[in-house]
Amino acid sequence: MNPTTYSTSSSHERARLRVVYALLGTVFFMPLNLFAMEAFFIAAVLQAVWYLWRHNELIFVRTALFIPAAGFTLTALLSLVGSPHILMGTAFYAFTVLQYFLLYTMTAFFIRGERERRLVLFFMLMSAFCVALYGLYQYAHMLVLHNKEWVDHSAFPLLRRRMYSTLYNPNLLSAFMLMLMGLAASLTLGTRHAWHRGLYLGVLFLLTLCLILTYSRGAWISVCALVFFFGLVWDKRVWLLLLLLPGILFFYHGGVADRLLSIFSHSGADTSVSMRLDMWTAAVSMIADHPFLGIGWGAFKYVYPVYNELIQQAGITIFHAHNMFLNIFAETGILGFFFFMWFFFGNAWHALRFLRYVKESAFDRSVAMSMAAAVVSITISGMSDYDLFSTQISLTFWLLCGIFANMSIEYQKNVKKSLRNNSQ
Repeated sequence: MNPTTYSTSSSHERARLRVVYALLGTVFFMPLNLFAMEAFFIAAVLQAVWYLWRHNELIFVRTALFIPAAGFTLTALLSLVGSPHILMGTAFYAFTVLQYFLLYTMTAFFIRGERERRLVLFFMLMSAFCVALYGLYQYAHMLVLHNKEWVDHSAFPLLRRRMYSTLYNPNLLSAFMLMLMGLAASLTLGTRHAWHRGLYLGVLFLLTLCLILTYSRGAWISVCALVFFFGLVWDKRVWLLLLLLPGILFFYHGGVADRLLSIFSHSGADTSVSMRLDMWTAAVSMIADHPFLGIGWGAFKYVYPVYNELIQQAGITIFHAHNMFLNIFAETGILGFFFFMWFFFGNAWHALRFLRYVKESAFDRSVAMSMAAAVVSITISGMSDYDLFSTQISLTFWLLCGIFANMSIEYQKNVKKSLRNNSQ
């Protein structure tokens, strides 16, 4: 895509480019401002509808994971039959799952060529850079207004503040940083240009610093999993980075060290573990009571007080089960959980197959590596939290899935074209 050739392009191509431009605006504002993001996303959807109507086309993404993506979208809608607040649930569904599927489909269908994929990923990294800069400014100037919600002084007296930047929650910021760290690391390993590598490494260092300052223990474990993953798929010398952990614990005694050590111990003052156990127990009971269609998409906050009298009496709202897998199973039932697992881990499986069998395209391998890395990080953090509950985090994940699907479709077309040419 070259903006300078827009005016000389055909009407068909200009209509497609308008969708791409709106998608780029969506990508940039995704973690920065929901209202701006929604404006660009609505513009992208309207432009896409105009494109399809004007040129009499239908969207069909020829990828193996389109079926589970559509299946999860449909079963999440059907789950609303059992929701105690069906109107609110429908609105929440439209704001979440429907948007995820539309973004995935539009990205896979309207993006053309490696240049446009690079542009989308560049906008993602630029947006993450802005999030990181604001987070550091916020952290340095004590602009962390929600510290009482995210800092337990009784359990961690050395912990004064946690970074959350534009995402309003340290755990959500860490989930976003993990996916973008995987992307930056993959691009670093895949580029052959020294200055590109330096740029990606700089972004990776900045994102890592911000992730540390979120003090999210699940995210720190996910980083170790990412190091292990990149050691497996690229170079085992990456595992040497894990040797930094003993050094941090031995030489540094502060909030980071205390928080890190708490992963391997349990204090009575740290109530987060016991609260999670109560939520997980309730989620299992919900699954047993509503196994087929679940309690309804987004209905955990309404149903959980029925399973926990203390929460009901206190009038506290718990939005999710703090476990991605239990929460999705409880809300969408066995069918929704099946389609989600197929789509979620299917992306990792296809990405790893691509890395195994395709050796010639460094950038395409970077896209596949970042896709698998995102699944790894979300899987680890998803065992103790549900970061995909956030619209911004889920949109980021589904966008990566769309880019990977777009690359896979184009690669398969090129392979088939090459085989036809060779057979002639």
